[in-house]
Amino acid sequence: MLLRPSSPAPWSSGLGPKHPCAKCGTDTPGIAIGGLCPSCSRLLERRASKIARLVAIGTTVPLAVYVALSLPVERTARVVGAASVLLWYTLTFVIAKRVTMEWLR
Repeated sequence: MLLRPSSPAPWSSGLGPKHPCAKCGTDTPGIAIGGLCPSCSRLLERRASKIARLVAIGTTVPLAVYVALSLPVERTARVVGAASVLLWYTLTFVIAKRVTMEWLR
């Protein structure tokens, strides 16, 4: 049986020590050294989502045109082509968002 510590750390409530935000400089409890405060994180994520959406659309439109022109008229081929284009958009968006989040930090 594990015993509880007799003198817990002052940040055991989950808030943690205060550190300045890497972008705006406000002291925020619970972030790591060099981390971002919640408001800066939201702004960064919003900006990364916009850039990732543009990248995903910019690469998906040529792929969709190519798939539409190169696939036969059969229904199965069109459904598989449409599914692959949607999968391409989703994967491109996720990858571009993560890369952009790291690049903008």
